[in-house]
Amino acid sequence: MRFCGILLVLLAGCAETVPVQLVEDKPIAQEEAAPEEVPPVDETYNAKITAVGDLMVHEWQFDDAFDKATNTFDFNKSFDKIRPYLENSDFTIGNLETTFAGEARPYSFFPAFNTPDAFAAALANAGFDWVSTANNHCNDARADGISRTIDILDAAGIAHAGTYKTKEERDTIFIKEINNIKFAFISYTYGTNGIPTDTDYRVNLIDKEKILADIGAAKENSDCIIMFMHMGTEYADLPNAQQLELTREMIGAGAGVVLISHPHVLQKAEYVTADNGNVGFAAYSLGNFISCQRTLPRDEGVIFNLYFQKSGEETTLTAVDYIPTWVQFINGKGVYDIQVLPVQDTLAAYDNGADVNLRPKDITRLRAVAKDIPNRISLEE
Repeated sequence: MRFCGILLVLLAGCAETVPVQLVEDKPIAQEEAAPEEVPPVDETYNAKITAVGDLMVHEWQFDDAFDKATNTFDFNKSFDKIRPYLENSDFTIGNLETTFAGEARPYSFFPAFNTPDAFAAALANAGFDWVSTANNHCNDARADGISRTIDILDAAGIAHAGTYKTKEERDTIFIKEINNIKFAFISYTYGTNGIPTDTDYRVNLIDKEKILADIGAAKENSDCIIMFMHMGTEYADLPNAQQLELTREMIGAGAGVVLISHPHVLQKAEYVTADNGNVGFAAYSLGNFISCQRTLPRDEGVIFNLYFQKSGEETTLTAVDYIPTWVQFINGKGVYDIQVLPVQDTLAAYDNGADVNLRPKDITRLRAVAKDIPNRISLEE
């Protein structure tokens, strides 16, 4: 797939005038000119894919979501303010950095994550359609945890890739047709925090040969390949050598978009030209979308919107934009109220006199986030 600006081709047809010969003031019938062949115009299809970073659940989120009266969890509130931005898309994706291993383990947070199933329901209600499950915490609850996580996602109606119950599932590329455009989603992680997997197919561990083989297989059955990679250096402001080099190789092999998680902070996004001339889009770290990591700038995130167009056999990424986000931790009344907020809209509401239920120090932080994120992203075509 090749990336370029939108090219509009206007085809204008014209009919040639055939002169009429006259004999004795009577017209002589003329042979009708054969109609000029006009090449068929390819139908055009458009799709919008929305991508966010890490979906995590820490201790304070447990407390905020727990209802003592019913002994149940409800995480829906976390996405109330951001839900319209996720639902207003054809397909919304993110990195699920926890497991749904069941309450028998019991529930836990860092360093080994096990989250109530209600979080999966909240993700589905928020508009998530697909998640990457390959990351360094995917094996926190071992093989049983991986299998149950897959079951819970399936039950919630959220598609996934990166971890598997069978080799057959591992060898099947996830492809989703969106508005007549076929997208392949492939997910890999650098490791599983030293916890060995029970089989070589359980988790997609970064292996260049396998990655390139998967891209090759996906090219045969899709119009665009989106890679969701878990790699990089935690909390680093810039991508490391592996992020840069592997991204270039994947784009050279045919990947159209490379989205990276693991650093937990935002890093730059750019259009990448591979050695063979292939061009793709890379976001080297999407940062945290929902978590309780409060060390700056881990409270910042973005929603990336990727706009695709297909005409004939060519699928093009026509535009990319983003929405800055911030995770509220404590509200204006001083109690835990963990929510993802759209930065610009929240500030606009506050500046127009609305009660956004935030402390003055958090308004100050929001203004800083609004300035910081464009510098971190530095999105240039």
